[in-house]
Amino acid sequence: MKRLLVGFQGEHGAYSEQAIKRFLGNDHETVPFRSFPEMLRAVEDERVDNAILPVENSLAGTVMPAYDALMNCSLLVQAEIISRVEHCLMAPAETVFADVKYAISHHQALAQCSNNLLSLGIEPREYYDTAGAAKDLAANKTPGTAAIASELAAETYGLTILKRNLEDLKINYTRFFLMGREAVKCSGRCKTSIIFTTQHLPGALYRVLGELSNRALNMTKIESRPSRREMWHYLFFVGFEGAIGDRNVDEALEAIERQCSYFKLLGSYPAAEAPKIVDDSV
Repeated sequence: MKRLLVGFQGEHGAYSEQAIKRFLGNDHETVPFRSFPEMLRAVEDERVDNAILPVENSLAGTVMPAYDALMNCSLLVQAEIISRVEHCLMAPAETVFADVKYAISHHQALAQCSNNLLSLGIEPREYYDTAGAAKDLAANKTPGTAAIASELAAETYGLTILKRNLEDLKINYTRFFLMGREAVKCSGRCKTSIIFTTQHLPGALYRVLGELSNRALNMTKIESRPSRREMWHYLFFVGFEGAIGDRNVDEALEAIERQCSYFKLLGSYPAAEAPKIVDDSV
């Protein structure tokens, strides 16, 4: 199998890099980028083969910058990946758990661990990135300080995991798109994603979505974003079950495109297996 170069946003050890390794294995090279647009351009320019883009978290919701980046690139979705987010509290080897007073991490990770941090008497301190917090803590050992990041980050920077599963809720999953230059042929359980802008008329969105309903196509995602071309006009990101090549999907896409002032196909791709969720409240 060809060794791929796969881009991700953030520092080595990021949850995105961990998702790549879980989905594709360890035989491919991962390449970090500072931003989503820079990462996607690298795929377009053929500097890397693919990129992984986090689009939604089960607790925090839609990753809006990711959807904004999709608007300005020519890439297609080649796969959907759902990866569990397990926050680990980590520190240099000589750190004793009882001595930890502060935890540094990205604000979303801190928010997802807030109750456990409070019960442990550890004060949260915001950092620009989860893996970046681990990287900098390994380089500058600050007494009484630990980082919250992935297990991969601990391995990457030689930190000791003091506590696993620090997140308050175990239903913490991130949905990713694997982006590439070419369309993939999809059979079996598939999804299709599109972006469109309706005409500014009463019932326009209702009629567009009706093209899916009328053909028994189950919608799995809808998100709106302000259009940067016209004030008070909106872009709609829609995902639904089915693949290009299926008659009902092809007919629906053709009908939707005819009714829209802007239409972009993000591609059809294999749907990820939905995780089995255990209710934390039980």
